[in-house]
Amino acid sequence: MREKPLPNPVLRPVSRAVTKPEATGGILLGVDCWWNPEKLPNGHICIIGASGSGKTQTLKAIAYELAKQFGRQSGLQFGKQSGEQSGLQIIIVDFHGDQSIAGETAYPLHMNSPYGINPLVLNLDPAGGGPALQAIAVAASLRKNLQVGPNQEGLIIDVLGECYHRKGITNNPATWGHQSPTFSDFQFLLNQRAQRTEQPCKESAKLLLKLMATFTYGVFNRPAFRLDIPLVRVDLSKLPPEVGAIAADALAKQLMDNHRLQGECAAPRTYLFIDEAKELSKSPALDRIVCDGRKYGLNLVLASQSERHLSPDVLSNSATKIVLPVDQVEVEKVSKKFRFDSQKVAKLQPLQALCRFGTEAKLTSIIPYFRRVSDGH
Repeated sequence: MREKPLPNPVLRPVSRAVTKPEATGGILLGVDCWWNPEKLPNGHICIIGASGSGKTQTLKAIAYELAKQFGRQSGLQFGKQSGEQSGLQIIIVDFHGDQSIAGETAYPLHMNSPYGINPLVLNLDPAGGGPALQAIAVAASLRKNLQVGPNQEGLIIDVLGECYHRKGITNNPATWGHQSPTFSDFQFLLNQRAQRTEQPCKESAKLLLKLMATFTYGVFNRPAFRLDIPLVRVDLSKLPPEVGAIAADALAKQLMDNHRLQGECAAPRTYLFIDEAKELSKSPALDRIVCDGRKYGLNLVLASQSERHLSPDVLSNSATKIVLPVDQVEVEKVSKKFRFDSQKVAKLQPLQALCRFGTEAKLTSIIPYFRRVSDGH
């Protein structure tokens, strides 16, 4: 059944008089186009747009408005006024170093940064956490991002199990509060196995070579950066793509685990922004967030240049879909997956977007981030 054609856009100057969330119940995305996740099944957004389409400016505009209108310091929450500082937290994962917005606290991760992220931190949920499951999850992430084989994946799980055991962490949840090992401990045990006098482990030596860049950058050995800040940007642009992907995957998993431990809630707690979805294609953590994050207050805003990098779970579970200009070879596939007329997709210009909010569809001109800052939006 063909979708009804979208109405022709009426492009007129945006009124600055009505910009408050309490007056509109949402955020002004573009001309005559308001986004209100409170009226949608969930707050997840997937965005697609080619290089130069305005994708970065759109992402930054949404993050900026969420932080300004509903952030923890604003005291506002979706649908109500709150005297408590309990609004949204915004976390931006920045693979290219171009997602900076006003009011942020930025954490650049690189060889000389004083902080990092530890993929070996445990999920403390007695029903779904512990060292064994964490070792399996880390091994799967390394397999996907570094292309390790099945034998090496098994070795990773075994060595990580020993890392936890040496820290006094067992399958008993009472031990899960002990300090988690880091990749320094992982590297030490691999070296120990590879260099032992009797029966040195050749697979450990091979795995050390494969993981050398990951160990050298050191971001998985250092103290974690603070995540109890209203607006955080994690800058991964100085890391090799595969190392940055491991870091982002670990962060997404830890956020989901922590939100599950906090329990279900009616209002959003956190929005996680990730550009370049291809860096985390087939990530179990992202699929868990889009499938289950809403009821724990965790929402995902995921962007990509190609529809190939958006998983079926992301597409089916994101109530908001935004299509910016795409490469002409992508037009037909994008129009089918996002349920927009192919001719309208083909005619989009930079910062023009077809937006779908549940069953409602609109064509609009996005108000970019740079205009919002310069115009005082």
